[in-house]
Amino acid sequence: MNYAKAENGAIVEYPFTIAMLKTENPNTGFPKDVFTNPTLRSDYGVVEVVEVSSPASDTHTAVEVNPVLVNGQWTQTWNQTPKTVEQLTADVISRRVSEYGRVENQIEYITENGLEAWQAKVAEIKARHPKP
Repeated sequence: MNYAKAENGAIVEYPFTIAMLKTENPNTGFPKDVFTNPTLRSDYGVVEVVEVSSPASDTHTAVEVNPVLVNGQWTQTWNQTPKTVEQLTADVISRRVSEYGRVENQIEYITENGLEAWQAKVAEIKARHPKP
């Protein structure tokens, strides 16, 4: 479970941890499970944040931002920013390398099937994963 500190209906610190609560209140003793107690959370302005999966995208990067209030519950929120050409290219190269396999396997393929067969296979992989 994620937590945030809220004041006047707005998130002022996210994420918010027990260590942060203790730092803010050095003269107060807290039980280990302080955040599981709704009354204690409320007394110190700590709110639960409902977790939401990060959106998956080949063309965008998800960046977590402050939670928003949705139907009375603070909810994890994500902004998506377009990937740079460099990031997109790195993704493509990573997929290609994964399909090429280990160098030992590549050498074995060439030995058993010939260099032209390997070159054809590489061309197929590159066609499936073109650079941006």
